[in-house]
Amino acid sequence: MDEYPKTVKLKDETKVVLRLMKNEDMDTLVKFYQTIPEKDRLFLRIDITDRKNVEQRFGNLDYNYVYPVLAFHNDKLIGIGTLFRPEFGWMRNLGEVRVLIAPDYQRKGLATIFVKELFFWALKVKVYKLQAEMTEVQESAIASFERMGFRKEATLKKHVTDIRGRRRDLVIMTLDVEDFWYLMEDYVESHEFRIH
Repeated sequence: MDEYPKTVKLKDETKVVLRLMKNEDMDTLVKFYQTIPEKDRLFLRIDITDRKNVEQRFGNLDYNYVYPVLAFHNDKLIGIGTLFRPEFGWMRNLGEVRVLIAPDYQRKGLATIFVKELFFWALKVKVYKLQAEMTEVQESAIASFERMGFRKEATLKKHVTDIRGRRRDLVIMTLDVEDFWYLMEDYVESHEFRIH
């Protein structure tokens, strides 16, 4: 994994700078969350427009358990990808991936970039499985995670309620980090063999 900050390109050639969140980024993150339209907040677990909720989630950062990668375009925060993992217990090797991107930068490959960054961090901290949760109506998000190797593990009927009070099915998607890494290694080795 490259050191941060680093510059990446989106599908439309937009250059974006990635770096880890620091404690002093709290004001910037809160302001970013407050610009997210309701349609993109429908299925979030907390009210991200309330600073107290954001501080509870991201205050006093410990990257071993909360690993937030921020994306900036022209010094403006445009997205955040975070890997959350429990500090203790039987699910301590499970990491949950959450991604939120400003509307103008969606569908440009930034979500994929975030997941790749989080994947390599997961390898480093011995997270064996990545999990992402979304509702059944988030079809583009489901398709995006499937393209990255995630598979539907379960659909829980009427399991969540959006901020408008509608009950929705929860789709749980997972990626086995070790299995996926071995598949990548096998692909590279066989690809190199064919080239030589």
